[in-house]
Amino acid sequence: MQTKNPSGFLNICKPSGCTSHDVVRMLKKQLGIKKVGHSGTLDPLATGVLVIGINDATRLFEYLNSDKTYIAEITFGIKTDTDDITGNITQQKQFTPDIKSVKDVISQFVGKNKQKPPVYSAVKINGRRAYNLARKGELNLEQMKEREFEIYSIDFISCNTNKLKIKVHCSAGTYIRSLARDIGEKLDTFGTLSSLERTSVGDFNITTSLDPSLITPDNLPFNIVSPISVLSLSKFVLTPQEVTSIKLGKFIEVNSNTINKTNLLQLIDRDDKLIAIGEFIEEKSTVKPKKVFITS
Repeated sequence: MQTKNPSGFLNICKPSGCTSHDVVRMLKKQLGIKKVGHSGTLDPLATGVLVIGINDATRLFEYLNSDKTYIAEITFGIKTDTDDITGNITQQKQFTPDIKSVKDVISQFVGKNKQKPPVYSAVKINGRRAYNLARKGELNLEQMKEREFEIYSIDFISCNTNKLKIKVHCSAGTYIRSLARDIGEKLDTFGTLSSLERTSVGDFNITTSLDPSLITPDNLPFNIVSPISVLSLSKFVLTPQEVTSIKLGKFIEVNSNTINKTNLLQLIDRDDKLIAIGEFIEEKSTVKPKKVFITS
């Protein structure tokens, strides 16, 4: 990784009230770098871990461990058009939670499930964003298609008056707003997300996350995370000759007994620099470059 043109990830703590794109725009301006992106949107209401890619790392998001952990607060008895507290209240209902019933219900969501994304979401419907259709009154929840997701665990934290706080460990693609809505429905009331903190994304944890306003060109090299330390792919070390071949887009022959026979590999040089993402072709005992990073 070169300090003049660094590539890697930043573990950013997104503040409430701004969009994920606002954070990207801020960092582009502060750092004077054009290639900046994020690995997954956090709603404006939410705070917490937002993984930012710098330069070549923007092409690597799909290879990160995408499990996520959240601390969510759900307010019962209120229904909004956005499924969170920032939306317009559309219905209300008196509700006094029974702790045992609440614990029983949330445990039912552990495992593989299906849910309908909120109508105010970035899901595309016939090429158009759902939130744009919802704003025009052209979309309702019944029209949303269910999507698969998985919850690995839900931990009960507290339940006071009409507010429930839980810790959720889930797969990518899980809408916590939808989870809040669906938990409320199973309790025969309404559920609205009233606060959300993302505490981890894969190997990125909130305890080491950074204030985006404090990132500068001078301290960027000290805060950037090398891709090879967090990508969920096995590593394969290239010889200098193989580095040249891979950078030219050529296949390389490998000894199948010395390689982890997974489909995708991190191809690194002897200085631990990421050269490419490669694909192992077992029947030919070759590795072909899939994504090459000339400037890594």
